[in-house]
Amino acid sequence: MISTVEKVRRLEQYIAADSSVVDPVINMAIDKLLEREISRMLELKTRLAGQLQNLEKKYGLDSSDFYSRYENGEMGDDMDFVEWAATVEMLSNAETRLALLQNGHDS
Repeated sequence: MISTVEKVRRLEQYIAADSSVVDPVINMAIDKLLEREISRMLELKTRLAGQLQNLEKKYGLDSSDFYSRYENGEMGDDMDFVEWAATVEMLSNAETRLALLQNGHDS
């Protein structure tokens, strides 16, 4: 089975060969896929930000301060702290992916 990355590479090669003959439906489909993934990342960011807000309220500590202290080994290994750190990292990754998707995309 061909991976998604390989499919994208094939499509890129196809378009690069002669972009003047590419069916407009391909462009519309790509735009729809980008919009869908942007929407998915925005929803994920909202959900993760809500989780962080709940933890910040519970512990009276900003997530960036928590994460710095956690990384320095000052917070211990309580399950809430492990999950909090993972959520901070997941939000950062989602923001990075969203920035990649939105780079040059009209939305």
